Formats: sequence, C-alpha cells, structure tokens
Amino acid sequence: MRKALAQLKKCTAIPAVKYSLIAVAAFLWLFGFADQLPDTVQTAKYVGISLLMVAVAAIA
Repeated sequence: MRKALAQLKKCTAIPAVKYSLIAVAAFLWLFGFADQLPDTVQTAKYVGISLLMVAVAAIA
C-alpha cells in the first residue's frame, strides 16, 4: 500500500500529469453538475456533497 502511494505521489509530482488529472476531474464534476441542473433539490445535494468531499480532503 505504501509503495502504491509513493508511486502515486511520484507521478503527480509531474506538472503535466497533475494538471491533466485536475482537468479531467473538473470536467467530470461539471458534467455531473450539468446533469443535475433541471432539479433544484438535486443540484443543491450535488453541490453540498461536493463541498463535504472537499472539506474532508482538506482535513486529510
């Protein structure tokens, strides 16, 4: 497990890989967000859960 995490950190230290992963994640989030837009309640839940995930990631 530690070897895998070390490899992941090594790969994400490369700027091209790091920013590509960020771009893919942002695209997927926006795609999911656009899918939720017709329903206000679903949109609020999607944004709320996303903010909770960001908060947990910031703590860790």
